[in-house]
Amino acid sequence: MNLRILSLFALFLFVLNSCQKQNDTVLRVYVGYNGQPKLGAKVVIDGVTPNAPYSPFVMEEITDVNGLAEFNLKEYIKPGSFGGSTVDCSVHLIKNSPQSDTIKTIFVEAFKTTKQEFLF
Repeated sequence: MNLRILSLFALFLFVLNSCQKQNDTVLRVYVGYNGQPKLGAKVVIDGVTPNAPYSPFVMEEITDVNGLAEFNLKEYIKPGSFGGSTVDCSVHLIKNSPQSDTIKTIFVEAFKTTKQEFLF
């Protein structure tokens, strides 16, 4: 009887643990200029999904008053993805500028928040 209860309890814990939602994959970019957060900078990321059919994606955000631009990559890095994705991240200090001020290649770890700084 005790073994049966223990087995049911173990099965319950297994099912409960497997139902947990995975965290979203987030890239948070900070842009600073002359030691201050840069409001209104354009941040563009360009990458490819880590699983077949390996679709390219481009996302764009404008930094807020804290100099932050945040990208949620849950549509591109899905459960079953291994590791993460490498993206090119470019920053335009003037959002309408056709040319970026700098570019970095960043590895975004799956189901975690990756932080990157651009200081000018």
